[in-house]
Amino acid sequence: MKIRTGFLCSISAFLISAGLVFSTGCARTPRTQALFTRPELITHSRLAVIGLTPEQEQIFMASYTKAFPGQIITFVERNRLHEIISEQDLLQGRLNEKTRARLKELFGVEALIMCTYYDGDEGIGRKKLRIRIVDSATGAIVGSVITEARDNFEYHCRTAIKALKADLQGGS
Repeated sequence: MKIRTGFLCSISAFLISAGLVFSTGCARTPRTQALFTRPELITHSRLAVIGLTPEQEQIFMASYTKAFPGQIITFVERNRLHEIISEQDLLQGRLNEKTRARLKELFGVEALIMCTYYDGDEGIGRKKLRIRIVDSATGAIVGSVITEARDNFEYHCRTAIKALKADLQGGS
């Protein structure tokens, strides 16, 4: 009986540790997908970030600015954007041509960085950050990326912006 109990405990311990290694290994693998950039993205220096909380927006802007140290980047203040963009447009992730034109005319916005931070597909504590960068004059998407990883917004920002920068420089 004593040998059988020891043997069962050993097998149980092995299965539990193997299960933990397997599950944490799969769950912690960050993913970047749907990545692309167009060359004109680098020419846009007056940007507006929409779709994030004020704190998330601040973290995103800091990450973006640090990723492009040689470029002069100006972000338009969020309250000014809300004067033009209706809450309905923000919630549905849509901006019509007239709204984009007003943002360009009134604030000089060259590109809109439209972000969504939401629950991921793979496990508890996983999040996704979807970024679409839209040229305010043409409506063309000039950059896009989705990250999926643990729930750490700053990590998502750094990962997404690093991927965009690498793709823009032809290194992804």
